[in-house]
Amino acid sequence: MNICRIGLYYILVKKYHDLWYIRQIRSVKVDLQETGNMEYDWQFSQKSKCSDKEKHQCMNLVADLVNLSMMARRNGLLSLIQVAEQSSFFLLNKGLQLIVDGANPQVVRNIMESYIISGDYTGKDLLQRCIILEGVTAIQQGLHPKVTKDFLLSFLGEDNYERYQKEFEAGSQDSLESYLKEIEDIPASSSKGSKLDQLILNLDNDAIEKFLMEINTGDLAKSLKGMGGQAQIRIFYNMSKKAAYALKDTLEDLDPIDDAELAEVQEMVLEIISDLEAQTTGTAFE
Repeated sequence: MNICRIGLYYILVKKYHDLWYIRQIRSVKVDLQETGNMEYDWQFSQKSKCSDKEKHQCMNLVADLVNLSMMARRNGLLSLIQVAEQSSFFLLNKGLQLIVDGANPQVVRNIMESYIISGDYTGKDLLQRCIILEGVTAIQQGLHPKVTKDFLLSFLGEDNYERYQKEFEAGSQDSLESYLKEIEDIPASSSKGSKLDQLILNLDNDAIEKFLMEINTGDLAKSLKGMGGQAQIRIFYNMSKKAAYALKDTLEDLDPIDDAELAEVQEMVLEIISDLEAQTTGTAFE
């Protein structure tokens, strides 16, 4: 009897988990697509079928939209005005103009969808327009460029993801190294920043790794804003490549922070190091 109850319990738990997972997937779809009429189902898959060459051509469009996403995050939506006026894609031009004019996100989506539906497009023509639709929606919603990239690339299939990375992101390593070279001579911005510099530079690698486990990427990025270049580089060199790229992206996307906010996050970093020092019996923090 107990075995039967355990078996029944397992089935109920698994069913609950499956239902929960389905709800999560649906919620993501709703967040990205709002309540629009476009449905990315099997019928859409058949109607938007195109050759590998045509999908490769769509990669350039994805790269352009990701760049627009980064531009909007750094400089605001109004920075898209010039692009809206120059774009060769009517739908992209129209979508960006509506965003710049301050139209409601659902209104923007509905108008763009109407243009797509009324055109009765197929193949590459349909695929490109749907990529533009979702790219513009993501930009207006303020999604992170990496999330935007992943969502748009999903229209091109798994095989093209690695191809996109090789062709459009091959310079990531060079980009990181160039960034570190640019900051190596930057001094700390305050006396507290100088104090952090000294502490970080005196830590051994194990101590820095423990420190990185105690702080989230956002707060770490803010604290780096006040540190000197050598201390920042020491942090980067004690991170995995993936974590280092993520930190660099966070730094580049970070909004300007005032002196009070910087002082607050620096004080938090000092407390973390102090707590680690209290837990350490060696000389790593001396």
